[in-house]
Amino acid sequence: MWNSEHILMSKGVNSEGKRRGGGFNKVSRLSPQLRELLGVPEMARTEVVKQMWVYIREKNLQDPVNKKNIICDEPLHALFGVESIDMFQMNKALSKHILPLDSDEVKSMEREKPRKHEREEVKSTEKEKPRKHEREDPDEAKGKEKRQKGFLAPLQLSDALVKFLGTGENELTRAVVIKRMWDYIKENNLQDPADKRKVICDEKLKELFEVETFHGFTVTKLLAAHFLKS
Repeated sequence: MWNSEHILMSKGVNSEGKRRGGGFNKVSRLSPQLRELLGVPEMARTEVVKQMWVYIREKNLQDPVNKKNIICDEPLHALFGVESIDMFQMNKALSKHILPLDSDEVKSMEREKPRKHEREEVKSTEKEKPRKHEREDPDEAKGKEKRQKGFLAPLQLSDALVKFLGTGENELTRAVVIKRMWDYIKENNLQDPADKRKVICDEKLKELFEVETFHGFTVTKLLAAHFLKS
C-alpha cells in the first residue's frame, strides 16, 4: 500500500486542502481495494487515474511490446482480478472502485455499521466495513479470492522452464516468470528492430518454445504449457 503522505505530497495539497469540485474533479469515496493500494479513503477521479499511472511507471508495469497494455503485479491483480489490462479497460475497471460520497451504498454502510458495532470503537468499525461490503455478493467474493490465490500462489514449473531460468527454482508465480522472460528478451536484444512486437528466438528460447519467432502478446500462452498442475 502506498503511504498516504506520499500521495498527498505528490498532489501538492494537505488533507485540509482537498477541493470538492464537480464532475471528474469531485472528491469520491474509494473502494476498500483501491484504498488499500493508494493509501487514502477519498480522492477525485482525475487524481486516481494520475496516481495509478505514477504507480504503474514506478513499478515498470507497462508491456515493453505494447505500452498501452499493463502487466498486473500482485496489488493490481488484487484490484482488477486479471493478469494484464489495457489502459482503456483500466479506466473503465476503476469506475466500480470510485464511489460517490453521497451514494446510497455509502450512506447505508455508514448508517448500519454504528448500530451493529455500537459498543466498538469508531476505528474498529471502519475496519469492518470492507468485510460487510464483500459479504454483499458472496459468490463474486469467493470467485475473486480464488482467482487471487491462483495468481499469487507459486506454480510448479516444467523441467524445461527450470533449465531456461537457470536459478534452480521449480516453483514461481506467473507474474514473476513473465517478468523474467521479458527481462531475458530485452537483455539479449531479441526484439525485432523492425517490429518490437515480434521476438526472434535465440537457441534457448527455441528449445523452450519450439518456435523460431513469436508475437509478444503470445508469451503468456506459450508459457502456459510450462506451468504444471499440482
